[in-house]
Amino acid sequence: METSPPRRRDPVQARSRARVDAILDAADAVFLELGFAEATTNHVAARAQTSIGSLYRFFPDKDALLVALAERYGDRMRALASQLTPMDPEGATLRGLISDGIDGFSAFLLANPGFVTLIHEARHPALVAGRRHQEGQMAALIGGLSGKLAPHLSPEEVQILGEVAQAVLSALQTLAHLQADAASREATLNEAKLMMTLYLSRRLGVPEDVPLARLGGEHSGQNSGQRGA
Repeated sequence: METSPPRRRDPVQARSRARVDAILDAADAVFLELGFAEATTNHVAARAQTSIGSLYRFFPDKDALLVALAERYGDRMRALASQLTPMDPEGATLRGLISDGIDGFSAFLLANPGFVTLIHEARHPALVAGRRHQEGQMAALIGGLSGKLAPHLSPEEVQILGEVAQAVLSALQTLAHLQADAASREATLNEAKLMMTLYLSRRLGVPEDVPLARLGGEHSGQNSGQRGA
């Protein structure tokens, strides 16, 4: 049975919030360099240039640091998702939406190198629920867009499609950012874009390069006919 880690103390004053951010930045760097198992709160306090007592004011132990980092990454991911989801995709194509989404997440991973290590490689029980929640949100985002583009799909089909697309994208993004050089990473991301474009185009019955706003009801009818063929 999984146990919840001790809750950290939330800072109120601006100075305290800045100190918490500095501690989390230090923890992010230390966990990435040493690994979560080898890192200690003393390592983090030294990197943050603060006393161990100051660290313990906000984070009772190493687990609390890990959970706080995961929550911060989650906030950043939600902000990214809101930026990548167009309110009105006029002029946007399926290929363009997929490419923008993959590039946006790739930029996020490059700017947050600890994300892959902590979220995708760490097996700490405290991260399991948060990771499942994050994956569910991404699957729902993909499924919601798919449902709008292909209204002939049943809710069950939309849910499965979103879950499959999310799982494949997550694996390919992680693979890309484990590559040793930028050229190999870019090549892997291009393969991910091609794979997802072909899959969703075929599955939704949506042309790859036709502006989605032009499809309208006529295309929905074509979709229904294609499904019955």
